[in-house]
Amino acid sequence: MFPHLNCLPVGRHVSLFTLSAAVLCACTTIQPPADGLVVADHLNGPQGVYVKADGTLLITDTGTGGTLGTFTTPGGPGSPVPESNTYGNTATIVEISTTGARTVLASLPSVAGKIETSGAGRVTELNGHVYATTGHWSAGASIGQLPHIAVVVQLGPGTVSDLANLWTFEATNDPDKQGADSHPYALVTGPDGNLWIADAGGNDLLRVNPTTGAVSLVTVFADLPNANPAAGTPPTSQAVPTGVAFLNDGGAYVSLLPGFPFVPGASKVVRVAGDGSQTDYATGLSATTDLRTGPDGNLYAVELGRFGAQGPLPGTGSIVRIRAGGVKETVLSGLNTPTSIAFNTLGDAFVTVNGAATPGTGQVLRWDRLTSRRALR
Repeated sequence: MFPHLNCLPVGRHVSLFTLSAAVLCACTTIQPPADGLVVADHLNGPQGVYVKADGTLLITDTGTGGTLGTFTTPGGPGSPVPESNTYGNTATIVEISTTGARTVLASLPSVAGKIETSGAGRVTELNGHVYATTGHWSAGASIGQLPHIAVVVQLGPGTVSDLANLWTFEATNDPDKQGADSHPYALVTGPDGNLWIADAGGNDLLRVNPTTGAVSLVTVFADLPNANPAAGTPPTSQAVPTGVAFLNDGGAYVSLLPGFPFVPGASKVVRVAGDGSQTDYATGLSATTDLRTGPDGNLYAVELGRFGAQGPLPGTGSIVRIRAGGVKETVLSGLNTPTSIAFNTLGDAFVTVNGAATPGTGQVLRWDRLTSRRALR
């Protein structure tokens, strides 16, 4: 994807964009909807937000690469030229207190290339510990795996340690058999006391034991229909998992984002049963980047927005409430490349926007009592 579109959930085989960075103007920042309150700004591609029990926010930010070093990765589809990447510790996990005080809890590696920038993914808590997914790694890199890349990290007071190495699991098993590629993205605490991860590079759902760091495979997501005859693209694309949520029925719900050309309505939410089998729960979604359970017991999906010839169109993102039976209703619209959502117990929603826009323009906006808001359509 474009260097400044940051770490949307992709792997080298499903890059969001194949166009030049010269068309970055497609992501011109617009003003947030009038009723959204800015609670954090000047972010560089925010990808995740989490609300602690006391109301404190945790935010994951992609970063902008850096000057610590360079390496190459294989070129994308149709491009035999290796891609040059820079890296540095510019990705962050940020804490925003209830008074608005801002603290950087951890600095993490950010990798910037011609196609994408990757850094911190999502963040959660479990048993008093903070965990986050980080980075993207694939086969063919000119150097070995960088520290804290394509892993689940655990934060301590002033420390960051690797809990589970998702790249090692992917490189050893390649569950989808489409080439070793790991982009740990969605991260939630499951009702079983484990961490659940959607690997957007490996196209699978994983479970991590928070005590041992052991990684186990839950299911693999098959390619989805994504045909656009006018674009001359293949009839299917990889089903990139972007969000994981739970209801009180023993299943895991996962949002899937088919890659380029991002046909409207091609995204969906599937229910994954305990045996790994999948059934469609809500279809007809577009470019879903996150899925969360609200305090009202409904699912809420984040739609990045519609796509034009030069990328995502500003102001076309939305939040969709998914009621029992997969009934969809839009509760927020006019958002600029939203990537994640989280709720407090009152039903106030916190949404990361400008997650795929110019560095420094990223924000977290709050909408009070969003779970009580009537549908727009």
